[in-house]
Amino acid sequence: MVEKTIDLQNFQQLWLRLEQEFPVDLEDSFYWLLSNLEIHRFSFEHDPKKNTTQTLFVWLTLNEWSVREQETLVQSLIALAKTFDFTLPPCKWIQVKDEDWSLSWKKNWKPDPVGRSILILPAWLDVPEKFLKRKIIRLDPGISFGTGSHPSTRLCIEALDDDPPIGQVIADIGCGSGILSLTALKLGAKSTFSVDIDSLAISATKINSALNDFPQTLLNVFLGSIEEVEANMPKKKIDLVLCNILAPVIKLIGPGFEKIIAHKGKVILSGLLVEQIEELQEFFLPLGWQILEIKIKDHWALMVLTLDLP
Repeated sequence: MVEKTIDLQNFQQLWLRLEQEFPVDLEDSFYWLLSNLEIHRFSFEHDPKKNTTQTLFVWLTLNEWSVREQETLVQSLIALAKTFDFTLPPCKWIQVKDEDWSLSWKKNWKPDPVGRSILILPAWLDVPEKFLKRKIIRLDPGISFGTGSHPSTRLCIEALDDDPPIGQVIADIGCGSGILSLTALKLGAKSTFSVDIDSLAISATKINSALNDFPQTLLNVFLGSIEEVEANMPKKKIDLVLCNILAPVIKLIGPGFEKIIAHKGKVILSGLLVEQIEELQEFFLPLGWQILEIKIKDHWALMVLTLDLP
């Protein structure tokens, strides 16, 4: 029998890279789908000059994915897009040599101004001179967390920018990369209590907190959901709840908002499709909440609530 040996110094793993352009509205849904499929080598690239589309990159090991499995993945993306009445353009499959896939997506991520005063800045870049007067949020979103490009995230950032939470205590439920917590602190919030059920999100938020020089006493991070906010918040309760997650999850945790909100406190809900506005109104109004404001960007909506107390 002849033994085969591999020259490890010259061996290079071959990868397939899927490139799929898609409407920005689908970012959260694609993230959910890929996570459920246990695909973790993926990224979303957003060009600030393109407001309606971005590109999904997925890295797959060539020897582990058959042609049928590749086709099944593409069909899953197409089917999910159709549920939102979107049609995807043809994707690209590119065979690439071994690369640091966790870093290669960073090449095209640019400084991204949001609202009147915020700049989302990739942590590895310097601040462009034309943005020096903006409040800088340095961000390394990790492998699969948001960069602030999704319309629902931008709605939240713009809402905070329009009404800065100066001196307020914030709860950020489903914090992801921590971008909303960081924005709130940059705009003058007193402290944040940031929670997520994903341990990778907790790590990403802690990393980004350090990148922006916020101590743990300002940006408090916990693994879990609204129960962790209630268990760890100060006695004076929460002035503003940020909740940028999908509508079904909002309905699950919504009854708990009353337990953590301070008198005259507000809740900002995002991650809502426009057609879900009425559904959420019908859910919260009987619970004693008043709808203060609704904002829309593309197919996504943001709602601002407060308890309707005498």
